[in-house]
Amino acid sequence: MKKMLAAAVLIVSVTFVSAQQDPKAKSILENVTKTTRSYQSIQATFDYIMDNKDEGIHEENKGEIIMKGEKYQLKLPQLGLEVYCDGSNVWSYMKDANEVSITSMEDESAEMMNPSRLFTIYEEGFDYKFVQESVVGGKAVYVIDLFPLTKETEYSRIRVQIDKAQMLIKSAEMIGKEGNNYTVRVNNIKTNVTADDHLFVFDAVRYPGVEKVDLR
Repeated sequence: MKKMLAAAVLIVSVTFVSAQQDPKAKSILENVTKTTRSYQSIQATFDYIMDNKDEGIHEENKGEIIMKGEKYQLKLPQLGLEVYCDGSNVWSYMKDANEVSITSMEDESAEMMNPSRLFTIYEEGFDYKFVQESVVGGKAVYVIDLFPLTKETEYSRIRVQIDKAQMLIKSAEMIGKEGNNYTVRVNNIKTNVTADDHLFVFDAVRYPGVEKVDLR
């Protein structure tokens, strides 16, 4: 399950000297942070894509997420996965097994397992470099590469696209070291939606017979 959640995030063998904290990239990313934190809540639908060209694998799944501060609810219906986080605890429910694993948010965040980090993934642990301005799907975007500061990662680079008008991350592509590349592409974003706190807590009553595995 951790592998699956890590893949959903997406996105060192590179030379860090060429990837230092580029002033232009830093300015853009700081604006993204400011914009993201200005909203009480963010709701988005997205595509989650996994590619491995060597093995001829291409998988696409659709998901949805709603975030409120550090709280979030994530659903990937095609994978039968639901994740709830109340800011302290994380419940990961697998429909096929009717099982929910409970971990602390600190454990999940430390391993970049939190899919909501799509919007703040760049905030720590990376050098970054401005690549270019481009037009994707009719929208102007900034393209920035993120390079992990530690070699103890499964990926070498994350390329993010930032919607120039919204100043929010539009997509993130994680380039894996072993051939697996993962992309999260945002399709629709709504801000300041109603988000009651009960949305971010797993309600076992709705899942009769669910098996709980407490890993805290």
